[in-house]
Amino acid sequence: MSDGSDKKDYEVLIPGAFHVPSGAGDEPYLIGSRCEKCGATVFPRMPVCPRGHRSMNDVALGRHGTLFSFTISFVGVEGFDAPYYQAFVVTPEGPRVFALISRDVPVENGVLEDGMDMDLVIEAVRATPDGRPVLTYKYRPATMAGESR
Repeated sequence: MSDGSDKKDYEVLIPGAFHVPSGAGDEPYLIGSRCEKCGATVFPRMPVCPRGHRSMNDVALGRHGTLFSFTISFVGVEGFDAPYYQAFVVTPEGPRVFALISRDVPVENGVLEDGMDMDLVIEAVRATPDGRPVLTYKYRPATMAGESR
């Protein structure tokens, strides 16, 4: 599994946490781990399972999920334009993922609802001093992609 960090036209905010699509038909995914012994799945990936105490194998996860909870941050850290959403998304594979919500989603009351179907997207969160985008994983409502699951 590649996290795309070897590319020169962008940087990755959290190296090794997600796959950046490289072309048509290639979808983004988070890179987690699954225990060889107990089957526990975690994100971010880990070398040893905290429950089974065995080696973990990398797994693709989080392409879709369900919005568990969210909040609006009105004050951002340096490099982040506020306001923006912060959320927990539950993936079908098990892990509950902390993520930002896509900048395409208006930061307004009533736009997001707990329980919504969500899709993973890769977006720039800021730019480097030389202008290259710094990418991270985010989620957006599945209905924004024209899907109805």
